[in-house]
Amino acid sequence: MIKFGTDGWRAIIGDEFTFENVERVVQAYTDVAAAPKGAAIYVGHDRRFLSREFAERAAGVLAANGFTVHLSKDYCPTPCISVMTKNLKASGGVVITASHNPAPWNGVKFKESYGGSASPEFTAKVEKRLSEGVSVKRTGDGRILSFDPQDAYVKALRERVDVKAIARSNWKVAYDPLFGAGGGFLGKVLERPVHEIHGEENPAFGGLNPEPIGKNLGALTALVPGEGFDVGLATDGDADRIGAVDETGIFVTPQQIFALLLGRLIERGERGDVVKTVSTTGMIDAIAARHGLKVHETPIGFKHICAKFLETTPLIGGEESGGIGIPSHVYERDGLLCGLMLLEIMSAKNKRLGEILKGLEREIGPFHFVREDVHLSDEQRTQVEDAMTKDARGSLAGLKIRGVNRLDGTKYLLETGSWLLLRLSGTEPLLRIYAETHSPQQTRDLIREGRLLLGLA
Repeated sequence: MIKFGTDGWRAIIGDEFTFENVERVVQAYTDVAAAPKGAAIYVGHDRRFLSREFAERAAGVLAANGFTVHLSKDYCPTPCISVMTKNLKASGGVVITASHNPAPWNGVKFKESYGGSASPEFTAKVEKRLSEGVSVKRTGDGRILSFDPQDAYVKALRERVDVKAIARSNWKVAYDPLFGAGGGFLGKVLERPVHEIHGEENPAFGGLNPEPIGKNLGALTALVPGEGFDVGLATDGDADRIGAVDETGIFVTPQQIFALLLGRLIERGERGDVVKTVSTTGMIDAIAARHGLKVHETPIGFKHICAKFLETTPLIGGEESGGIGIPSHVYERDGLLCGLMLLEIMSAKNKRLGEILKGLEREIGPFHFVREDVHLSDEQRTQVEDAMTKDARGSLAGLKIRGVNRLDGTKYLLETGSWLLLRLSGTEPLLRIYAETHSPQQTRDLIREGRLLLGLA
């Protein structure tokens, strides 16, 4: 059965992810969307194996159902489709991508008219329609047009950042798109060469997972200090997530990046509500409290952040995994915009990231976050599910329990603003344990206590 996850549907190419199933999913989308005849829709794809061909099949079904389809001439970042959908007032968008998943995977993401991820309510309707059975249309009176994915998207990015200040600073920038859809775009926005690694097409991602986390950025962390770069930036397979490396080669976490971007928006004089997932750092709460901004917490998955954007007057939203969205740009994550904003921050302060982060720690104190993924057998999963229904009492790792949040998993709220989150994956046999305290050792101790609590020592 085809099931949607935190953002779209993903499956193994040639197994469940076939041309036939892609056509079925897109047909179900058209049945649910009920758009007027001739409505515009934007379709893009990443650089994975057969992504172009899957996108062409999707475009064919959409056109057969009466849409005017605008199909990208080449690969493009997912946020490009979001921007085009929103700014050109299309009825929606479709992207063929498995985001940061390993090479054997591909997927389909749907965007609603505001450019953001399709809501859980919308994707539930698509799933229901699929379960009822669909009749795929392959001929009809729609049109398929092509568009250049760089023109309007690059223009939109340049409008959101101070490219002149970045140019004056003349930072020496290294960029790793991890063989993904961000390749070539950063230099286009800055209108100057950027030292890019892993920018060529490689559907196997060079043996890497296209996720911009520390363990996948070994080449970048060696390159930056080794060749005197001021900063290293990285994006995932469809360029909607951000990672970074400071001038010394130290990985800058998405949590730190979110905090820096929030601070920059406040410095610009922008105001609004802040949205974060349950696994996101308390740094955000500390910064928001200093400036009188309201913080909303959501379940994990950017679609939940996007839903909260629609209910509030949002300033920024983000999650621990590197997806950060700035609603004045689009109601969606954009890794390239986040990277450009880091360059703007460096230019405004005339400092490199390592120095800026030291200043942030002096301002709001130290925050130490760890996430541990635990693979579970079926027996262990049953054990964990049972244990998570029972609340701990007293304290964890020497920190008093102040409350329990069950918005998504079980989150223990501890004194000093520390916390522990226990969450089962909805798609994999995994338990994720998240913890944050004000010291590295105490965070490690809290992770260990989380395992003990679930009988996984």
